[in-house]
Amino acid sequence: MAKKEKISQKIVRDVLAMIEEGRFPAGSKLPTETELAAHFGVSRLPVREALSVLQAMGIVSSQQGGGSYVEDAIPSSLLQHFQIQYADAESIRHLFEMRKILEPEAAALAAARRTPEQLASIREALKRMEDDLNTEGGTAQEADFEFHRSIIAATNNPILIRMMESLSSLYRKSLEITLKQNIGLKRKKQVVYNEHENILLAIEAGEPELAKVQSVIHVRNVEKKLFLFLES
Repeated sequence: MAKKEKISQKIVRDVLAMIEEGRFPAGSKLPTETELAAHFGVSRLPVREALSVLQAMGIVSSQQGGGSYVEDAIPSSLLQHFQIQYADAESIRHLFEMRKILEPEAAALAAARRTPEQLASIREALKRMEDDLNTEGGTAQEADFEFHRSIIAATNNPILIRMMESLSSLYRKSLEITLKQNIGLKRKKQVVYNEHENILLAIEAGEPELAKVQSVIHVRNVEKKLFLFLES
């Protein structure tokens, strides 16, 4: 049984639908927070929360002088991902809680322990990610998974490695949800690539604390995307 959708999530979904329908074309200004609140029959708080999510997605931007503007056309595949069954959403939320704990520490361990061969594997995954992101419709989902799996391998901790393998299917599902939001959005793809590159550079430099910080930044940005699909 699905949990009740949050008000701000419904606003995000409805605004995305309006953009896809052409009611708010690329470059156009969205109604004000007050106007949107009146339209949806809610207070300004959930409207403000919804707009912040749309900004995090790279769909709208706040420009000098006030107001929110549509930045890019929305991929047609985006709305279908709101139809995730609650059972999946629950599992993915639990997985993400684990990622927030695991990935920064794993990056730190990899920076301290990685071998030249393991570093080469992480680099190779990042190069595959770059190539895939530069293709039309590419999400680099598999390369992204291999990047994180290579970092886990570079911890040289057999328990962490086995845990990653056992969760590989669910891990891929969470990547699919977040990465498909970037289809057609070149700026967002570049941000994703840069976040991964920064993690690699810290591991390459043998800087555990920097690797941890860069991983935290990446995971927090992923969390913003998951907000669209999972209730907090």
